[in-house]
Amino acid sequence: MKISNKDFSLLFVLIFVMSIKKISNAIDTLSTTQILRDGETMVSSDGSFELGFFSPENSNNRYVGMWYKKIPVTTVVWVANREVPLTNKSGVVEIDNQSNYYNLTIM
Repeated sequence: MKISNKDFSLLFVLIFVMSIKKISNAIDTLSTTQILRDGETMVSSDGSFELGFFSPENSNNRYVGMWYKKIPVTTVVWVANREVPLTNKSGVVEIDNQSNYYNLTIM
């Protein structure tokens, strides 16, 4: 699934939030040479947000989303593939810069 140009602004906000700079050992950005696999997550440098694959309660569908990290109850604040969920845990997220804009690909 490719995110359209219309959704690029949401991706930009996501990348901006995930890459706020503070001293941190956690990976908080994803470059075009990296992928994020299902089961892996990224945490914003200030520890407020986490990005990764998740399944809603009572569902086998997998989504890429961002949720609050410091709240004990998972509270998802953004979902990338809401209309086209994955049905297994083999998903990956990659960013490519083909042409003049970036694509977020979820497979």
